[in-house]
Amino acid sequence: MIFQMHRRALAALALASVLPAVSFAQTGDSSNWPARPITLVVPFPPGGATDVIGRQLAELLRKDLGQTVIVENKAGAATAIGAAAVARAPKDGYTLLLSTGTTFAVVPHLTDKLPYKLDDFDPVGAVCTGPFAFVVKKDFPARNIGEFVAYAKAHPGHVNNATNGQGSLVHLLGELVASGLGIQMTQVHYKGAAPATMDMIAGVVDSNVETLTSATPNVKAGKYRALAVLSAERQPSMPDVPTFKELGYPSVVGETLYAVFAPAGTPKPVVDKLNAALRKITTSSGFEQAMHNIGNEPKSSTPEELRENMLQQDQQWGGLIRRLNIKAE
Repeated sequence: MIFQMHRRALAALALASVLPAVSFAQTGDSSNWPARPITLVVPFPPGGATDVIGRQLAELLRKDLGQTVIVENKAGAATAIGAAAVARAPKDGYTLLLSTGTTFAVVPHLTDKLPYKLDDFDPVGAVCTGPFAFVVKKDFPARNIGEFVAYAKAHPGHVNNATNGQGSLVHLLGELVASGLGIQMTQVHYKGAAPATMDMIAGVVDSNVETLTSATPNVKAGKYRALAVLSAERQPSMPDVPTFKELGYPSVVGETLYAVFAPAGTPKPVVDKLNAALRKITTSSGFEQAMHNIGNEPKSSTPEELRENMLQQDQQWGGLIRRLNIKAE
């Protein structure tokens, strides 16, 4: 994801965000919710990780709630278009947002013209986390993190680390690795994950922080190597790869959280019913296996826990962005 905030898009969003939304509380009670189809907005293009998760979640919510759940992709402006659309939607539980923590913890620190804020939403519940692996090209001289640190310190700034774009979460994770290891790396910004991965496979760049969804099959195929994972615990898809934490780098921990949000002011009984459905789904063995198949970990939460998680991420990534003076592209 690349944070390109186009003036026209942001201006339109800012105007739309001040338009009044009709609250469910003004039009009826919530006792029969859901009485019609629900729209789940995914602020990313079709085919990406969030879209895949959204479509799996929509089918499981349909079975649990007894109503059709329609996935609507509203990509653009670094998730701001989709997020703003949900923020100003009627507060009735029929328009929801499935997004990552970057929507609330990264993007707000890269633009001062964002047409939404966390308080415009009622957090509903977590869905899953997306772990990351730190990978190096297959012929890189270091075979483990200790050797990587020694090499990087002997060649300061000569290690080229790929990112998904300036200001992206992968960029921030790359900076987190460098600062946590006490080394210098040159961040090479690509326009998305696909070209970065292609150059990793080709050996054009030395390293990358990749989602396990992308990294696991390529590592197993020997296209490049994983030196560590950024999660707090080892991952089932890479059980032999250590965490940075167990290697003595406790600050190098980062992942993306996928979660559901509703417009602020959505009736509490609706939020509670949605949260109960999410908790039932995310603790099921079927969902756990589906997430493991794409390299993710299922996660449940209360609405309060989700809000606290967003605030913690906001502090983590906002602090890093300010300390390193990272700007949007």
